[in-house]
Amino acid sequence: MFRNNNMISECARLLAYAKPHWKMVMLTLICMGLFTLFIGAQLALIKPVIDRLMSGEAISSSSEIHSLQNKEDSGDVLSSLRRKTVTRIKETTLISKFENLLMKLTSSFIFIGILVAIMAPFIFVFNYLQTYLNNHVMWSVLMDMRNHLCEHLLPQSLSYFENRKSGELISRLTNDITATQFGLSILFDNILLQPMRLLCGLGLAFYFSWKLSLFTFVLFPLVVIPVLVFGRKIKKYGSRSLMHLGELTDAMREMFSGIRIVKAFQMENEEIVEFKNLNSRFFKRVMQTVKAKALNTSTTEFIYSLGLAAIIIVGGYVITTNKITPGSLGGFVTVTAFLILPSIKKLAKSYGQLQESLAGASRVFELLDQHPSITDNPDAVELRKIEKDVAFKNVNFTYDSIPVLRDINLTVEKGQIIAVVGESGAGKSTLLDLVPRFYDPVNGTIEIDGTDVRLIKRDSLLEQIAIVNQQTFLFNRSFKDNILCGRRDASSEEIEDAAKAANIHDFITTLPNGYDTVVGEQGVKLSGGQRQRVTIARAILKNAPILILDEATSSLDSESEKLVQEALDYLMKGKTTLVIAHRLSTIRHADKIVVLKNGCIVEIGTHDELIEKEGEYKKLYRIQFET
Repeated sequence: MFRNNNMISECARLLAYAKPHWKMVMLTLICMGLFTLFIGAQLALIKPVIDRLMSGEAISSSSEIHSLQNKEDSGDVLSSLRRKTVTRIKETTLISKFENLLMKLTSSFIFIGILVAIMAPFIFVFNYLQTYLNNHVMWSVLMDMRNHLCEHLLPQSLSYFENRKSGELISRLTNDITATQFGLSILFDNILLQPMRLLCGLGLAFYFSWKLSLFTFVLFPLVVIPVLVFGRKIKKYGSRSLMHLGELTDAMREMFSGIRIVKAFQMENEEIVEFKNLNSRFFKRVMQTVKAKALNTSTTEFIYSLGLAAIIIVGGYVITTNKITPGSLGGFVTVTAFLILPSIKKLAKSYGQLQESLAGASRVFELLDQHPSITDNPDAVELRKIEKDVAFKNVNFTYDSIPVLRDINLTVEKGQIIAVVGESGAGKSTLLDLVPRFYDPVNGTIEIDGTDVRLIKRDSLLEQIAIVNQQTFLFNRSFKDNILCGRRDASSEEIEDAAKAANIHDFITTLPNGYDTVVGEQGVKLSGGQRQRVTIARAILKNAPILILDEATSSLDSESEKLVQEALDYLMKGKTTLVIAHRLSTIRHADKIVVLKNGCIVEIGTHDELIEKEGEYKKLYRIQFET
């Protein structure tokens, strides 16, 4: 029961995305209904056609009734009176009026043919419209879901992405959405259309023979029970196969992004073996899903065939006992074979397919149910301008229960340059990441002009901060687009001025397409120094009052470092700057140097003051100098 409720909940959640398109949905339902109505009307003409073929002459409703009465109950006075009473009652009903109208319209094969021909263009038009419209709704919903998922994922905190494989997230946005798309196509096609066809078929079946119609209801539980059983298995195995597909996607992403290392260390064979193992596990899960789907489909086909055989046998019996006309039996069998049983079969098949698709939808909804851990406080204020300082007060931070920062107390005055140094793993990057609220401290506060950053709106906070990282990242777009990340409304002149200040303008102008040149994936067409200078141009264009430099000159050759350092010197003028320095020679002129060790501040002072102390900084400096 819980699983069924869960399925209904997930379907309702999917259908909720169709609310903005409700007009299109209603139009789709109308076209589906009219298409089904005309199909049913054509099938209703089977009865007069067969009756006319069997009798060889025009059949009127009165002669048909009298012939049946004479054959079944000649001489039976009580039965005759009863039939006359029932006939008079029937003559006042809608069914009788419909039969009389049908008899008039089907008085010859020519009229029947004309009726079928008249219906043909309507069937074409409404079938086209319902197919086009339901696909329009489905793809619109799918587009909205993708947009919603992207809008939901990007605001998540940095730790959210650090704790997840990027390949898995890519798989959720691609493979799981594709599975969801299949579920949407079922919901907006078979789940809407087949019940209409089933109801139309049942209505016609009751019109032809209500006794035989009751017999068809026996088939329903025989189909529903195995469908429910196999449907649950399909969803379970489908969810597992999507999980393994996510692992496979992540392995491919990692393999191709690290192709240089794979080549350099001759790791091709190891990567191939790893890929084959992941692919094999994915294959096994897929085959479990295929097995459950095959059993579901085969069981439905088996029951469908048995049901059709039973209807033919029972129909043959009633016609030989003169309890039904050949036309009524022919119409009933045709409607059952072409509307009722196929609709039941398609609904059963759709249930299994829907369960498999809901496995993907569940994984998508799982992402959508994750709320950002870092959000704006309801009372958050705008940070218009920085007047005084940035202060760390008793700041503590842990990562996965591991202490990273302990009792950090530090004040950075407006316009000061503060360098943070220490051994690898001392907590330098984490300390700087707390300022733009990539993380929040476990205890203590980071304050700007006396206001806790958690009480400042994040958008306004980030507008006041420019960041240049050691690991440069450029989008696979033009130089212009990459520099514009700093400020979207900048003019071409401002972009060029920023590039000149970053010592990258002269290089860009030597390229055939200049600022419109695409830099390649992650700036692969550029050297390390060129990539770094583009990111510095981005920061210069932003012109934010707080500047964070995370080892911006490490891993560069001497010539590139000189150009980058010149660009950084220009960038830091008048800015409140926090610098993580790998090369201590680059921070000799910092206003303060903060030395971190095991997450604690052990020394603060200028370069000369710390050298004189013979402490941790002098130790680091001596090691680097000797190296």
